[in-house]
Amino acid sequence: MARRPANERVSERVRIGAPATLKWGEQELTGFVELVNLGGMYVAAPRAPQLGDYVELVFSLPGDNRSFRVRGNVVFLDSSAGQSSRRPGFGARFERPPVTLLDAIRNLNREH
Repeated sequence: MARRPANERVSERVRIGAPATLKWGEQELTGFVELVNLGGMYVAAPRAPQLGDYVELVFSLPGDNRSFRVRGNVVFLDSSAGQSSRRPGFGARFERPPVTLLDAIRNLNREH
């Protein structure tokens, strides 16, 4: 299966604002998942990994009491505080996301 270009989305983005725990290397901190779709997410955080780093994220989706754990590859950094509508953070592409997470994201698309 061919990989989509970076500017072509796998699915519609859904704004959620869910707290998340982030781990990469020796770093661990809390951030907020602001946008999510079937391919990945945007996470607002006070510090961010480097492009290409792998990060482990643990979070819940609105209306769902389950916690999801997923590994992501950092593909985008945004440090433009105050210059855009987003808070500083990073975009991560999911690496083998659990089917339960993908189903939950599809349900978010129906609810919004």
